[in-house]
Amino acid sequence: MGYVAIKGGEEAIENSLNFYEETLQSSNKIKTEDVTTGLRFAVDKVMSEGSLYSKKLASIAIKKSAGDLLNAAFFLRAHRSSCQRIGIAKTIDTNEMHIQRRISSAFKDIQGGQILGASNDYEVKLILNNIHQSKKWEHFNEEDNIIKSALEPLRAKNLVKKLKADNEISDITRVFPEPPYPRSAVMQTMSRGEGGSMLGFAYTSIRGYGDVHPTIGDIRTGTSTVKFIHPFTKKEVKVATLDVTACESAGTFEKQENGEVKLTTGFGFCFGFNETKAISMSILDLTLYSAKFSVGEKEFASDIEMMIHHIDGVDSMGFTNHFKLPHYVTFQSDLQVFSNASDFAKDKK
Repeated sequence: MGYVAIKGGEEAIENSLNFYEETLQSSNKIKTEDVTTGLRFAVDKVMSEGSLYSKKLASIAIKKSAGDLLNAAFFLRAHRSSCQRIGIAKTIDTNEMHIQRRISSAFKDIQGGQILGASNDYEVKLILNNIHQSKKWEHFNEEDNIIKSALEPLRAKNLVKKLKADNEISDITRVFPEPPYPRSAVMQTMSRGEGGSMLGFAYTSIRGYGDVHPTIGDIRTGTSTVKFIHPFTKKEVKVATLDVTACESAGTFEKQENGEVKLTTGFGFCFGFNETKAISMSILDLTLYSAKFSVGEKEFASDIEMMIHHIDGVDSMGFTNHFKLPHYVTFQSDLQVFSNASDFAKDKK
């Protein structure tokens, strides 16, 4: 009897998978290159949350999941876990990014100027047909824009709060962190976190469940060069160029334990072009590490335990969807407990 049940379950699952593949036939006709170029922000989101930089694989994952971006990130994360690990690249300095877009809402006049780049932030959100394509625009300068953060002048004056660096950089792809959570682990978790979850938590602090209401000191999108020390020649080599987004949010001036007054800042960074996620991450960085001098420290956006376990889309989606799997024994035991309790109550009467 048990064998029949198992066999039947296997056949049903196989049929379900075949049926699913059949429903994807139309999406398989879409070229991977068309997904990469036509759905670039979706590709960036999947790369960021899947924690693997590959536009081609992210595009394939989007096709395989029929546009379900959480599922696509799951595919990409699973693939990353099977990749060979070669080593650790050199740390990227966002001040050395080749900028495509860079603005600051904290300063009007900044080194290099406000570079709006390509953005529809300033567009009326109506579904119209390419109303801006016929317009002329100022000549595009093809020279490299490598400009330091707009907050660097304040750092030069020692006005920006510095957080203590970890003695050892965590790697959450190998071992998930345990309390006390190192800052490097928390930042990695947020960098690959699900954008909607991070936006929701960050918004709670802005709306009143906390007191972080930042100003964007510097937000930039562009490319960063990844460099690596060759294992044989021991020379520094360029291995990749990544599209990335970085954001520095300015919080408030606060008195430190040593009596000095410093400006608190938050940092956000992610693969691809995703300004909303980078801003959200920078706000959460502020709520987590600069809330102890304010009333916001008691709100859940300032709880590292809350953040680190509730912003990962793959983890959250996986656990939520596992409730669709058989829980027959669990529920039957609940019914049995209820039945026994009812019988006991009747006997007492």
